[in-house]
Amino acid sequence: MNTTVIKGGNLVSSRGMDRMNLYIKDGIIDTIEPEGAVRPARQEIDATGNYVLPGFIDAHLHPVYADTMDTLSRAAASEGITTLIPYIGAVKAWGQSKGLLDTIDEFIETTESSSLVDFSIHCTLLQDDIKDISQTIPLLIERGIVSFKAFMAYSKRGMMLEDPELIRIMELIGQYKGILAAHAENGVIIDYLEAYYQSQGLDTPEYIAKSHPNLSEAEAIFRLLTLGATTSCPIYIPHISCAESIEVVKMFKRWGQPSFYTETCPHYLTLTDDIFNKMGTIAKMSPPVRKQKDIDILWKAVGDGVIDVIASDAAGHMQASNAPFREKVFSAPNGIPGTESLIKVIYEEGVNQQKTSLPVMVQQMCENPSRIFGLYPQKGVLKVGSDADLVIINPETPYTIPPKNPHLNVDYS
Repeated sequence: MNTTVIKGGNLVSSRGMDRMNLYIKDGIIDTIEPEGAVRPARQEIDATGNYVLPGFIDAHLHPVYADTMDTLSRAAASEGITTLIPYIGAVKAWGQSKGLLDTIDEFIETTESSSLVDFSIHCTLLQDDIKDISQTIPLLIERGIVSFKAFMAYSKRGMMLEDPELIRIMELIGQYKGILAAHAENGVIIDYLEAYYQSQGLDTPEYIAKSHPNLSEAEAIFRLLTLGATTSCPIYIPHISCAESIEVVKMFKRWGQPSFYTETCPHYLTLTDDIFNKMGTIAKMSPPVRKQKDIDILWKAVGDGVIDVIASDAAGHMQASNAPFREKVFSAPNGIPGTESLIKVIYEEGVNQQKTSLPVMVQQMCENPSRIFGLYPQKGVLKVGSDADLVIINPETPYTIPPKNPHLNVDYS
C-alpha cells in the first residue's frame, strides 16, 4: 500500500469548497471521497480546518537576472507554486548569445535537472527570429511549446515587433493551435517620451510612470486584439496595469471576441506610483504601477472574472545593479522580484480583504493558466487522475514576507 490520504480538508475549486478526503497514489490523485468514508492508507495527513488547493501555477516570470530556475523554483515551492512557466528566448538583453532553438534546448536540459517544480515555456520571438519563423514554429511545437511571446515595445533593445511582423507570426501560431502573449505597450510613444524627458534632464524615478502613460498600454491592447481577431490567433495579454486597459478588454468582450485572455500581477493590485520615489530604480518595472483608482478597478476586474490570470512577472535584479542609476532611470535595469510572495500577497490583499474569494483565486492562479497553456487536467485542479500537486493552507497561521527571501539571490522584496 503506497497511498497517502489528506483527511477532512476543505477542497477548493473554482466551483466552491467541499469537505472531502483525498487519496494519492504514486504521485497522482487516486480518489476523492466523502469525509466519512474510511479507507486504509500508508500515510494520513489531517487537514481539518484547513484549505486544500491545487498547486499554484506562476504563468509569468523571467529567470534571467539575479535568479535562475534553480533558486526561483525553491522560492516557488516554499510558496505553494508547483508549476512555473517562464519566458525564454534568444534575447541579448537577457544574457543570451545563442540562436533561438539552441537557447530553448539548453534551457530545457538545464532546468530538467535543476528545478524543484514542474515547468513549461513561453517562447519569446524577436526580429532576428522572424526570417525563419515558418520553419521555427513547427520545430518549437514539436518540443511541446504552444505559447509564444512578442514585444510591442523595447525597440532600443531589439525586441519590438512591428504590426506586419506580428501578423505574420499570428498567422502561424493560429495555424498550429498555439497562443501569442504580447507585451502590450506602444513602443513609439514610450521611446518619444523617454527621449523628451532625457532632453529636459528629467531622468529621475518619478519619470518611470510618466514615460509609460496608461493610454500607451490601452492602445497597444486594442491593436493587439484587433490583429488577433483578424488572424484568428488566440491572444494572451500579460501584466495589465490600468483602468483604461480594462475598458478596452471589456469592450472586446462585449463585441464577442472569443479567443483572448488577460493577466495582471500583484504589484498592480497593491502598489501606487509613489513607490518610485520611495524605493528608486529597484522598483522599476514595465508597465509601471499606477494610481489608486487603477488598483480599485483592477481588483473589481479580478472579482468579476474580467482578469483570467494573476501571475508574478518576477524579474528581480540585485540592488547593486540599480545603484548607479538613481538619477539615470531610463538606463536602469527593468524588473522586480515576485514569485516568492505571489500567493501570500493575493491571499492577504484579495481573499482576506474580501476583494476576491478563494475559489476565484484558485480559478485565476491554478485552473485558468492550466487550461490556457495546455496543462489541464494534469495541472491546476483537484481531480482523479491529475498530478497530486497540492497546497494546504491554514487560515489561522500568521506569516510575514521577509525583506529578503532566503531561497533567492535577489536581495530585496
